[in-house]
Amino acid sequence: MEELAPIASLQSLVLDLPPSCAEFCPAHPEYLVAGTYNLQKDDTEPAPAQEGDQNDDSAAPKPQNRNGSLIVLKVEGDDV
Repeated sequence: MEELAPIASLQSLVLDLPPSCAEFCPAHPEYLVAGTYNLQKDDTEPAPAQEGDQNDDSAAPKPQNRNGSLIVLKVEGDDV
């Protein structure tokens, strides 16, 4: 069986957020769309329970903030 050669990077790009997907456009294969996604961590601590408060486990969870972006790149030969 033939061994495959490792792939070498020709160019790299640092994004503001972690990449989550990349897709080439079938109609225009020179275009690449990279998607980023970030779930923001909630650093606040819950307030301490007050006397007389009931512990309600069925309370709705606090929604988390998330953000992301789509970056369109044009690939021309070895250049992005």
